[in-house]
Amino acid sequence: MRNQQTPLEPTEKDALERLREEYKPVVESFSREVAVDTLGEIDLDAPVAHGVLDRLLSKGYLYAVDDDLHITD
Repeated sequence: MRNQQTPLEPTEKDALERLREEYKPVVESFSREVAVDTLGEIDLDAPVAHGVLDRLLSKGYLYAVDDDLHITD
């Protein structure tokens, strides 16, 4: 479960908002590759997008099951 005290950096916040807009209302999970492509729409290149996804995972805003990512409620 996410720690409510874990703050997000501005880039992480923008990325999470974009992922929520794109996937939360439509699908339950998405691949990391699809997430990286989506984050490219907010001008994050692939290495930066992977880093942001790793931080969102470590902070509990995303979680992984097998090879799929899920947004924590």
